[in-house]
Amino acid sequence: MILVKFKIQYGDCELYDYSWFDMGTQHDYELGVIKDKVLIREVYAEGIEEEIFENYFDEDTNIYEDDNCDFISVYKVQDMTEKELDVLVKMGVLYR
Repeated sequence: MILVKFKIQYGDCELYDYSWFDMGTQHDYELGVIKDKVLIREVYAEGIEEEIFENYFDEDTNIYEDDNCDFISVYKVQDMTEKELDVLVKMGVLYR
């Protein structure tokens, strides 16, 4: 299970958002088994046609530009336990 920290850049403003995935480990991410493109699409482009997403995702930088002109990228990936997930859900940082 992994915790993903996303960086959202809008002009000079930087924001961070979090999500979690039960699709592997940080090691899998480091090996390239889990791609930034997949993580970003799952959270920020759900319901958007694949072709439209592809037009706004830069393969070289792994940055997605959404329809609000926000530039979204994966900032950090780390392993997370079930207990840590429970705490973050209880604090309202993550949702199940």
